[in-house]
Amino acid sequence: MPRRCAPLLLLLAALHAHAQAPLTFAWDASLQTLGTAADSGDGIAVDTQEALSLGLELSHGVGRGLMSYRLSGEVQYTPQRIAPGDQPLAALTAYPAVSGLVFELPSPQRIGLWFRAGLGRLALDEPAGLLLGDPDALVPAQLVDGVLLEFRFQGLYGSLGAGYLGLLDKRLNRVRVAPQDATELADSTVYFAPPRGLAVLRLEADGLFAGQRAGFFGIWQKDFRAAPPTFDSWYFEALVEGPIAHGFRHESTLVAAITVPSGSAPGVGLMIDELVAYRLPVSFLHEAWFSVLWASSPGSTLAGFPALAGPPVSTGLQAALSDIVRLELGLDASFASAPAGAALSSAFAVRILLRPSGQAVPGYSFALAGPYIATEIELSARLEPVDGLRFQARGGVLLASAAVLPYVRLSAGAVL
Repeated sequence: MPRRCAPLLLLLAALHAHAQAPLTFAWDASLQTLGTAADSGDGIAVDTQEALSLGLELSHGVGRGLMSYRLSGEVQYTPQRIAPGDQPLAALTAYPAVSGLVFELPSPQRIGLWFRAGLGRLALDEPAGLLLGDPDALVPAQLVDGVLLEFRFQGLYGSLGAGYLGLLDKRLNRVRVAPQDATELADSTVYFAPPRGLAVLRLEADGLFAGQRAGFFGIWQKDFRAAPPTFDSWYFEALVEGPIAHGFRHESTLVAAITVPSGSAPGVGLMIDELVAYRLPVSFLHEAWFSVLWASSPGSTLAGFPALAGPPVSTGLQAALSDIVRLELGLDASFASAPAGAALSSAFAVRILLRPSGQAVPGYSFALAGPYIATEIELSARLEPVDGLRFQARGGVLLASAAVLPYVRLSAGAVL
């Protein structure tokens, strides 16, 4: 070996001995499209949405931890709503998606403590999926500009996230709890979402007893409008799920809401969601389930449960989870499909939808029969021919007392 190479080799060895995590670069991209045709009582209305997203991430070591810098954005063409007799309404918008700084500090396995902190545009959710997460939306979780702290200690996980919604494109914000929110959404001169703060606390534990998983979640929503009316709210959620007998499992969720609208007395709302599923002893069948969801309606002691940012009542009834009872019986199955390794799943569900107050559902023109809204019958299928490519279809009908309202929902997505 030439002598002149020795100092260079010694320098490289010294750098390697003190090296931290190497500098790495990663990118991801996805394309999604979603189309819905549904009848709300006034004829078929069509709604299509497309989104193209791109993300870039750079990571390197800092001390014993790992620092990551992420920048991602999305271009969305939405909404394109074509109601009977109306002209199409189209809008092209671009906005930053999940972006910012993330510091992760893994610890030795003998300690089992993991910590991560993020700053920037983040996604906040809660595992029950009743208040913040909508898996069928182009952006499934609620975006905020803020901070997120996470830790895991053995079987315990906790996080605290808080941020501001007022810098979002108004179509990205699903926290719509006051009448003026709908007014601003329809106003083409308004770009940003309402000035609101959102904080989410999560505490979850695995294997507490008999294989059960439990969680507690707290959500705070603050209205920072300069002039009334304003609307503040708190949400407290408890979740327990796990096996209950051979082949059976359950998911039990209780949510309490406290609302403080300006100019009105504070209100309290409750929501209960209970699911019992049975693992079917047939090769291609998966589970059969029965679930009950109840969200309180206006009354002498309880206020109507306020919408936050979660999913609607059902595919056919795109209404908030408030003043509602939903009874659902379902069955799903998985099948082998070409090409080899593809995943094909399907499900069948029957839902009975009730409105305890008997009041009309906003956005729907058909009349209720007392508290009865409709019976919904739905068939769905999902195909993943290769990893990163998916197709999903849902079709069904709402059978009201004096109306038959069909709907179909088609979506596709590709992730690179």
